[in-house]
Amino acid sequence: MASASNLEKQIKRHVIGRSQHFYAITAPGLEKICARELVQLSDTIRLDAVTSGGVSFSGRLDDLLRGNLHLRTAGRLLMRLETFNATNFRQLRKKASTVSWNRYLPEGNLPQCSITTHHSRLYHTRAVAEHLTGAIADYWRARGVEIQAQTGQTLHVRIEQDTVTLSLDSSGLNLYMRGIKSHGARAPLRETLAAGILRLAGYSPERPLIDPMCGAGTFSLEATLMAKRIAPGRHRQFAFMQWPAFRPKRWRHLTTLADRCVRGHPYPLIFASDIDATACDRLQSTVERFELADAMQVACRDFFTLNPPMKGRDQLPTGLVVLNPPYGRRLTADRSLRQLYSRIGQKLHGDFKGWRAAVLLPQTDLIRTLPLGSRPIRLMHGGLTLYLLVGKVG
Repeated sequence: MASASNLEKQIKRHVIGRSQHFYAITAPGLEKICARELVQLSDTIRLDAVTSGGVSFSGRLDDLLRGNLHLRTAGRLLMRLETFNATNFRQLRKKASTVSWNRYLPEGNLPQCSITTHHSRLYHTRAVAEHLTGAIADYWRARGVEIQAQTGQTLHVRIEQDTVTLSLDSSGLNLYMRGIKSHGARAPLRETLAAGILRLAGYSPERPLIDPMCGAGTFSLEATLMAKRIAPGRHRQFAFMQWPAFRPKRWRHLTTLADRCVRGHPYPLIFASDIDATACDRLQSTVERFELADAMQVACRDFFTLNPPMKGRDQLPTGLVVLNPPYGRRLTADRSLRQLYSRIGQKLHGDFKGWRAAVLLPQTDLIRTLPLGSRPIRLMHGGLTLYLLVGKVG
């Protein structure tokens, strides 16, 4: 087995010191937004390809850490380890055993395997996982290392036309789990999708945002993180923190730089409300616990009695109304979708003319109920197809 000092030199040379290939997984429809986030993140990041469901990019290990800390629309960040051809399990196991696993995994770690295979002779995902974990176990045993029962790491394996790509998940829990919201709601919207919708809607922190059917407050909280320039990953842990290449001092430096960017606000411009008093109370607790009240205000109100916000006696300038109305299981039996969306359209037309609106719809035949006059954007959420309608209320 390599000595500790020799392994440290290998890690510095092969993992930390050289450019690596990464992949950001995104919800379909948010790939271009994620790509724009990446290029703004660091001048050492190079985009390689924007594909359906993600963005391939290159950079240093620090860029991977920055991505986990700062990206708002990515779900996971993977680091590419190896690519090779394998048409049978003997080849798969032999080639996997040549990977220098001690540079990437905690000592003795057997990662969980997430397998996808297309048009390949190796199509049995369970068998692929067994042979890969077997190869890694053999690697550790050959070096006299005891196998650890606890994993904490996930190896993503993609086999496409007999080409095997091994990638290590740097994020751990999906990045939509910001570490801020401990409360839930029925059919909650993922934070990464909410952030993407805000970008698609042209949200500006300098103008008001109304989230009048807020539920768990995902839109409002994401807008608040944007407005206050709080890094979305600041309050959580990541899988890369267990990697041999992880340097706590370097991570503290990156988080300190992120904290310096946080800004306060003289008064709130983000207004969250709902008719569910319990949901509002839970959201208010989150606002207080993370000191967000300078940017965000919570109230228990019915959208259909709501008027544009005021500051004292002055009406605030027009901004954005973002709506994720109840549909499916969240919709009560005596309130049809068309009736609900028609009422929403009437309310927007009557009281929010000149505002921009972003409304989620479960089906395209509801578009005519809304006074926005724009084409819907197709999005995916939890296996469901949703449509986002964005436009100026006329």
